[in-house]
Amino acid sequence: GSRAGYASGFDVLFKPTKAAEQAIRLTETEAASYMVTGCVPEDKGFAITPFTDVRFDNKGTLLLSDSATAMGEYYFADAGDGITKVEYTFQYRRAADGSLKIVVHHSSIPYKK
Repeated sequence: GSRAGYASGFDVLFKPTKAAEQAIRLTETEAASYMVTGCVPEDKGFAITPFTDVRFDNKGTLLLSDSATAMGEYYFADAGDGITKVEYTFQYRRAADGSLKIVVHHSSIPYKK
């Protein structure tokens, strides 16, 4: 099933890593556009990029009664041995079936001076 909370009836706030013209996505259609291309012209299909590995480095987690928030960095490896470091914040909420669903997804490329 989907990791995002749309099918569980949750509102989802999504700030994709490589989005500029429409940096915030508030609908499932807009989020799917970023992942596989679609309704937003700038989208190139992040989820279909041929990454060879993804490594998470979770820096901290806040646990609440029906939600959890995690923050850290993840590293995407490409076929040419390049690594892209991305910073993330995810908030998860417990769905009726007990699974955790993402309701906030904020990813960004680190700031460079």
